[in-house]
Amino acid sequence: MIGRIWRKFWGPAGALSFGFIMIGGFIAGVVFWGGFNTAMEATNEMEFCISCHEMRDNVYKEYKESPHFMNASGVGAVCSDCHVPKKWFPKVIRKIQASQELYGHFVTGVIDTPEKFEAHRAEMAQSVWATMEANDSLECRNCHAVEHMDFKLQSPKAAELMQAGIERGDTCIDCHKGIAHKLPDLSQGYKKKFEDLTAEAAHGVSGDDLYPIKTVPLYETAADAAAGENVIGQVLAATHMHVKDRSKGALNVQVEGWQQDGVGQVVYALRGQRIFEATVKKAKVDLVQNHGTETDPDTDLVWHKVSLDGWVADKDLISDVDQLWTYTSEMYSASCGTCHSKPDPGHSLANQWIGSLKAMKRFITLDKEEYRILQKYLQLNAKDTGGAGSHG
Repeated sequence: MIGRIWRKFWGPAGALSFGFIMIGGFIAGVVFWGGFNTAMEATNEMEFCISCHEMRDNVYKEYKESPHFMNASGVGAVCSDCHVPKKWFPKVIRKIQASQELYGHFVTGVIDTPEKFEAHRAEMAQSVWATMEANDSLECRNCHAVEHMDFKLQSPKAAELMQAGIERGDTCIDCHKGIAHKLPDLSQGYKKKFEDLTAEAAHGVSGDDLYPIKTVPLYETAADAAAGENVIGQVLAATHMHVKDRSKGALNVQVEGWQQDGVGQVVYALRGQRIFEATVKKAKVDLVQNHGTETDPDTDLVWHKVSLDGWVADKDLISDVDQLWTYTSEMYSASCGTCHSKPDPGHSLANQWIGSLKAMKRFITLDKEEYRILQKYLQLNAKDTGGAGSHG
């Protein structure tokens, strides 16, 4: 029996024996597999990564200034350590995806100049961040394991932030963007959104419920509003205004809100929370109508339910406040989510956000209007408001 199988195995199968074909196929498979893996590993070498001038002349220079290139321990990380998974199957997937980059290098030249590279930097960075968020920073964890971290060897502040992030379920890239490369300017996205809003609000819009896209002057008469004279106050961005009447180039609007007893020039969105809606000049506080008085049980402060009527110019207004919140949400991500994991707005109370944002003001590049609407967005989505008042 065994002899028959042996003779059949080595017997002729056409010109060659079946055994010879099997062994030859095995050897060819080993050679192919070895060659394939050797070629794939070669593409992980630093020399290969910087063979393209797009990488060598841009991010490689930044990388050489980072701790991943040079540090006290002498343990460095090359491009593939951070951008290519170690496990075989994810590695192959990443290599297939990288073929698109070769197409861009050889055919389209999409980032073949420093100017083009900078124009696409934000898009490329966000793509990498999204991948690392999705895979729980798999590449980072190839070298950095939480279970092996000795927090006593870290600075007290770093240890506190690290442990808080771990407890929240943050992933490495949430807080460590820009660790090896220059951070991109992410303001382009939200600034473009605001340009679109400005274009939409350049002319009068219909509807009885409108919202300013920025702080707008408040006037006592339609003539003053049309002429832009004799300002009596202002209505802040994203404040709900009910339209009561229309005149050529002007709208008679009403703002409803709350005033703290003794603070007659400011209208807030909610009782007990200092979320600015509108202000009025001291000489015109009599235009604010009182509709009831309540005492805040948490603070014993007296608040008045009020409304303020006035006229605004028929411009810089939109009817869909969600467009403003989309713009502001992107601003929040771009301004506060680049250096660290941005807190959920519900992480703090509405009044706490005033101080928290003020403490970070020196680290962000927002103008006065952007800062105001960002604060309002955070306050209206805070722990004690949860979006209350954001739609009027």
